[in-house]
Amino acid sequence: MKQQGTYTGADGKSAGFDIQYTVNQKRPLILFCHGFNGFKDWGAFNLMANYFVQSGFQFVKLNFSHNGTSPMHPSEFVDLEAFGANNFEKELEDIEALLVQLKTESFADCVDFKKLFLIGHSKGGATALAYSLSHPEIVSCASLAAVLDPVTRYGKLNDKLWKENGVKFVLNGRTNQKMPLYYQLAENTQKIKDKLDFRNLLKADKRKFLFVHGGKDEAVPVAEINLVKNLPNCTVSIIEDTNHVFGASHPFASTDLPNDLQQALSQIVKFFQSLG
Repeated sequence: MKQQGTYTGADGKSAGFDIQYTVNQKRPLILFCHGFNGFKDWGAFNLMANYFVQSGFQFVKLNFSHNGTSPMHPSEFVDLEAFGANNFEKELEDIEALLVQLKTESFADCVDFKKLFLIGHSKGGATALAYSLSHPEIVSCASLAAVLDPVTRYGKLNDKLWKENGVKFVLNGRTNQKMPLYYQLAENTQKIKDKLDFRNLLKADKRKFLFVHGGKDEAVPVAEINLVKNLPNCTVSIIEDTNHVFGASHPFASTDLPNDLQQALSQIVKFFQSLG
């Protein structure tokens, strides 16, 4: 069964979420975080949700409140002002707000909230990991092509032009929109850099984590995985010939998962199942 709804996220801004679940069964819950220039229904993400439900989980995915979409337009960037004002702190607030709300929803009886897992793709992998590392009740986190050094990538206070202009623009190659990034992103990333210091946080954490990356990732170099690959509680998997989106695209017309993405998801299922 699939159910859609809205939640109130950071700065009181509404955003959409959906949950796919099996009724009359109390199952572990996976929460999925989309990445930069992404949204909850991008590409093969709905097929991914089906895959995890078929594998014994309930699965919820959210649009971050400031990802540039709206509840009325969940797959279109209609609010570029919000996009420019997004930051990690807002996304962490969004996750918290949604998890609180889920416990009040009609399907809450079908969710074992003591068995919570997070998955994130790309920048969303960083957000999912940051949330998990500061919330010991999360069983584990798995990432797909995660940004593992977000402070270096997004916290460039020494970018003089960005600081002087207050904004810089990134071209969305799919929509041809010029996506604004306000300088507050760098400031906020630095503000919460201790929550984004993944290597040191993982060293101090006793839980197990999984990192899946494409060997031909064009957006987040596979070398970024070196930050975690030798930590004893981190499992790293490189899918050699795949890209940043594991063979998916948007729109995605097939009714079957791309082979590389299915391989990645299969590894996550086995990893989460091994943890109970």
